[in-house]
Amino acid sequence: MLLAWLLLATACATSPYDRAWVSSELAARAAPLGPGADGTPSLPPGLTDAATLDEGTAVAVALWNSAALQADMAQLGVSRADLAEAGALPNPTFSLLLPVGPRTIESSLLLPLFALWQRPARVAAAKAQVEQVARGLVQNGLDVARDVRVAHADWVLAEGRRGALEELAGLWSRTLELAEARLAAGDASRVEVDALRAEKLLAEDASRRARTEVLLARERLRLLMGVVQSPLFAQAIPKESPRESRTLRPLPELMALAQAARPDVLATELGIQLAGSRLGWEKARIVNLLARLDVKPSTSANGSPQALWVPGAQLDVPIFNWNPGGVGRAEAELMRASARYVLLRQQVANEVLVARERVLQASTSLAAFQADILPALTSASDGARKSFDAGDAPYVLVLDALRRLADARLRTLELDADLRRALAQLDRGLGKQGVAHE
Repeated sequence: MLLAWLLLATACATSPYDRAWVSSELAARAAPLGPGADGTPSLPPGLTDAATLDEGTAVAVALWNSAALQADMAQLGVSRADLAEAGALPNPTFSLLLPVGPRTIESSLLLPLFALWQRPARVAAAKAQVEQVARGLVQNGLDVARDVRVAHADWVLAEGRRGALEELAGLWSRTLELAEARLAAGDASRVEVDALRAEKLLAEDASRRARTEVLLARERLRLLMGVVQSPLFAQAIPKESPRESRTLRPLPELMALAQAARPDVLATELGIQLAGSRLGWEKARIVNLLARLDVKPSTSANGSPQALWVPGAQLDVPIFNWNPGGVGRAEAELMRASARYVLLRQQVANEVLVARERVLQASTSLAAFQADILPALTSASDGARKSFDAGDAPYVLVLDALRRLADARLRTLELDADLRRALAQLDRGLGKQGVAHE
């Protein structure tokens, strides 16, 4: 019976929160985690290196190859090793006194009984720590997904700016050609032509810089995707994902979703449980009881030699040391974990509130630019150029109209990027992609 109890007490401590669990959670929230075998960039099953790259594919490739996530996964291995150590018992202590002079040989065996009693508390704390680390890794994966979506939005913006600036440079070039023709006919002055030529050169320079910005934005995204040292998506162009047409959920509903689903909130709750378990464990360490078994040589009634087995116990008497340091540290950790939990819930509420307001603001402004402002400025620009071509308007009117149209087009692109960034931040704040809309 005693042997069976010891075997049950020393059974291996395990936890279901491993790499496969983290990958499964990330797959339900964004995309699965990659195998991380040798660090060679690869593509998730079902994906190929295409000429275009949307944000969903970018997130899937990033979570599959992210070196940062693979480095963070080592924390899970450390916590699982701590769990194995918490489940292990200290070895018995064997002592042997050799016969010297009139002293006979003696031996003793010490078995730490309180270690058996304390083991469940240690294992429970270690299991909570493993789960806490695993949920924290899920949150790290969501952070990577958010960063990738923001970088993809920056890439889309850079590509849109390049196209708009190249189109603007073409407009300045055609306007300059008309001005030079009017100068040759005596209908324009040299000052007008020189001013238009300067605008054309500035537009061409801005167009060249925009092409460089596209390259840099793509490489920043490929770095986050973990494919920067491979040919994957090296020549890809950005593909915009269709914008969500459904309305956002009400703010209270979003708050409730975030508090219930955020992995870091759940991890912080586990931190309170972990600190409480450690506090109980530290209080239990005040007393230490060991089972003792001494073996001494003796003689039987008929005078034959025999071994005398003397069982006993050894107890550390808590007179001077009541483990004040360990208990005090555990109490402070419990207070800190509780305060962190309160702070994190406040931060989550603030993140959701701010992200939702930014989504609403960007979508409202974008709708206004696309529906009213941009068409009006386009019409004004076309009318100014036609009047200039016919000789009925000065070049200054054309300059002003083209500048205002260029600014409006660039502002429209920026608002679209702001909307996509805000949606990425909102999804991260909610702890799952695709649940922000009704």
